Amino acid sequence: MTYSSDRLDRIEALLATVAESNAASAVRMDRFEANLEATRQITESNARAIEAWGSRIDEVQIETEEATSSTRADLAVRIDDNAHNQGIDRVRFDALHEEHTQRFNTLLEEARADRQRADRDRTLNESEHRAFRETFQTMLAEIARLWQRVAG
Repeated sequence: MTYSSDRLDRIEALLATVAESNAASAVRMDRFEANLEATRQITESNARAIEAWGSRIDEVQIETEEATSSTRADLAVRIDDNAHNQGIDRVRFDALHEEHTQRFNTLLEEARADRQRADRDRTLNESEHRAFRETFQTMLAEIARLWQRVAG
């Protein structure tokens, strides 16, 4: 019984570790998705601003294009970097998730095997106990019969 309890405690501890790791990974994924969305919004905003400047004089258009071209390049690099980092993090998250799923399934199978062994041991113990009681009752009856014969 202590073995099963210890084993269940270890399983619970491992499951808690898996849950913490999954929660931390989910937080990181949420942050990356928020950063990517903010970058997309900035890019869309800049694109709208560029269209508005199209109706202005050539000088303002040139200045605007000069100012936004570096911004576009920087945003493109940031978007690429964020997309790349998010892809890497997603691969890591998927690998960790798969590893934790496999660990959980292994622990679950081991717990089930332990339970089956415990059930089998309990059944065997009950059978042995029943046989012992029957043998003991037979011995007591025999002792009582012998005692009556000696005393009587």
